[in-house]
Amino acid sequence: MRRLIVGTGAAALALGMGVGTAHAATPAWRVTQTTKLPGDDILSDVTVAPTGSTWAVGKRTVSGKTRPVVQRLSGTTWKDVKLPAGWSMALNVVDASSSKNVWAFSAEEGSVVHWNGKKWTSAKFTGVFRATDAGVVSASNVWAVNGGTTARHWNGKKWASVKLPAHVVTLQAVSAKNIWAAGSIGDKAAVVHYDGRSWKVVKTVALAKPEPDAATVLTGIAVSGKNVWAVGAQSWSCGEDGDDTCYTRLALRLTGTKSKSFVTEKGQAYTKVAADGSGGVWILQGAWDPALVHVTGDTFTSSAAPRPSGHDVNLTALVNRPGTKTVWSVGGSSPEGDPDDPTSDGVYLRTG
Repeated sequence: MRRLIVGTGAAALALGMGVGTAHAATPAWRVTQTTKLPGDDILSDVTVAPTGSTWAVGKRTVSGKTRPVVQRLSGTTWKDVKLPAGWSMALNVVDASSSKNVWAFSAEEGSVVHWNGKKWTSAKFTGVFRATDAGVVSASNVWAVNGGTTARHWNGKKWASVKLPAHVVTLQAVSAKNIWAAGSIGDKAAVVHYDGRSWKVVKTVALAKPEPDAATVLTGIAVSGKNVWAVGAQSWSCGEDGDDTCYTRLALRLTGTKSKSFVTEKGQAYTKVAADGSGGVWILQGAWDPALVHVTGDTFTSSAAPRPSGHDVNLTALVNRPGTKTVWSVGGSSPEGDPDDPTSDGVYLRTG
């Protein structure tokens, strides 16, 4: 079943799920590199600045000690970036506006680190704040969210707390006056927009609940051409004893004042979304040995993510290189069937 919903006002969104999902994605994805660092390591996030400067962050554990990982794409090879010797936090979020303005965030300690092209500096948030996503507009304009109803904003001198009209998990900063974010309000999906002055909730269609306890959260957002996409899932307790969790994956699309709804499907949640460089998007479905879903128009085409031979992958992020069809995904790679293997490596996947 397919419905077209015409929204009212300048920002109307509708629920979108894969319709007639196919089984072979084009163009193809490939594994380009694994980190091969000593110990156990995983990549948590990847970003490409508007200038093309490409960065990834994560962590590695050697002899029980955690160290941050930062790598930068040099030509076709990802290379380690030297960090201050005393740093011991894992890094889970990164964003950049250029090769001289890179920001990374730690979930464990709420730390913030900044690269200005010459050196790294560290600046903690005031109070406990563990970022889940960030948007870097410039060296004096940085936003970070943590799944709560306040954001942190850097004005070039200090971090300020800013109230949000929803629990915000993810955001994409297009410009200083055009930032999109997503998460939830209560048990309902929420998309919000910042116009340079204030954050406002974008109107979305009401979603029928598969079960009374179902809750909806959006965990990824991307701008692609004239469309804004947000992805996530409805989740509820299921199973004979109610100790399992079932999901309905969700994708929302905004095109000006028009919006569309697609058939829902049960399965692994959609977790991340990125522009494909051609007006469509790529969606990451699941994390452990996930699917990569290509959306063009109303067609959702799905295929299994490639893996290094003899290994499983756990993918955590998805990003488009602006102005191109190149899309990166990162995560971890471990021997097949052994996710706790202490020699796991970070992994890079690419299409385009």
